[in-house]
Amino acid sequence: MLLLLSSALAAQPACEAQKFTTQPSGPAKGQAVRDAAGLGAALETAKGGEILILAPGNYGGLSLGKTYNAAVTIRSANPAAPACFSDVRLKGAGNVTFDGVVFDYSYSSGEKDFANRFSILQSRNITISGSLFDGDHNRTVGHGRGLRIRDSASITVTGSVFRKWWKALTGGKNTNLTIRGNEFYDIRSDGMTLGVTDGLMIAANRLHNFRGAPGRDHRDMLQITRSSNQRSTNIVIRDNVFDMGAGDYSQTIWMGGDGKNLGDPMLRHQNVLIENNVIYNAHTHGISVHAIDGLSIRRNSLIRVHRAEKGNVTIPRINVSRGSTSVVIEQNATSGIIGYHNQRDWVILNNAIIQDTSPGARGFYDRQFIYYATGATHGYHEYGVRPGSLIARLNAGSTLVEKYPTRR
Repeated sequence: MLLLLSSALAAQPACEAQKFTTQPSGPAKGQAVRDAAGLGAALETAKGGEILILAPGNYGGLSLGKTYNAAVTIRSANPAAPACFSDVRLKGAGNVTFDGVVFDYSYSSGEKDFANRFSILQSRNITISGSLFDGDHNRTVGHGRGLRIRDSASITVTGSVFRKWWKALTGGKNTNLTIRGNEFYDIRSDGMTLGVTDGLMIAANRLHNFRGAPGRDHRDMLQITRSSNQRSTNIVIRDNVFDMGAGDYSQTIWMGGDGKNLGDPMLRHQNVLIENNVIYNAHTHGISVHAIDGLSIRRNSLIRVHRAEKGNVTIPRINVSRGSTSVVIEQNATSGIIGYHNQRDWVILNNAIIQDTSPGARGFYDRQFIYYATGATHGYHEYGVRPGSLIARLNAGSTLVEKYPTRR
């Protein structure tokens, strides 16, 4: 068992994100903790089931490798002045919950893009809820990696915010990973990059306004890789909004071939559902996936946002590699579907093919959408569906647009 509070007795500076209000999931009731030394003592003696209520302040660095009998919760006493950590390393830990706290990174001159202060390694039953992963800017763009999750099981990140990172959430070799109800923005490169996962749920997140360093960055809002020469299985990507907003264009949902031998069964992703997402972007790779056995893409809306470049490269589409098997693509609103060549085990049904280049042709945007909000004016997009449109007649596209207009 490893337990260390770095600089526990030294005065810590205030959190850079001190004015951020977190959203803890439970009341401020439990064992009161006033400082880092008190937290260290409480975690050392805890058995399981304790709720530790942290007074406002900077608790420095925490390294924890203890497994408890039941969840030990670390929660801020005051959501308007949350407790913060400058470094958190869980390795070999189990049954730990962080609720309504700030994970605060400050850039130091000379640090590499991949600097990482917050990680979950070889751990089980870890939950992070209602919290903030607050990165930092290096020459006006995000720097460092936010949260790294690796070789772990039953990990949940929910209701939290990731901002000002090079890459916000990364990891691999995990089982039963849930990323639900979070917000990702002001990200320089990737929102989520994950590989080698069995049981991945990415649901009800909002990713928007990514900003890259000119000439340096390639952006993916969500990327599933074949790292370590292994596939991922049992993936659900559902009810998310991916919005270029007033930021830079990016690939949206990307599962590339990664230069691997996709004829190898152990490199082919299995059982993937991509359902009811809304994509506003300006890159051809809206939903682009390779070598998947058991794939369903249904009820998604892929909507073009204009950028300076012209041509097909700016129009998001559904792209599925020909060699994928047992494929269903139905009731999407998209400019096109690439990869279908009459494969016997593919079903293509009731998709609304839409476009914004030929006003007199079928599926033109102005006859499909009600423009409640556009990124140039509002910093976000909300395109509702017109009654009687092709999309409405086919009952296609994401049901999330039924909530428009919203107030932010």
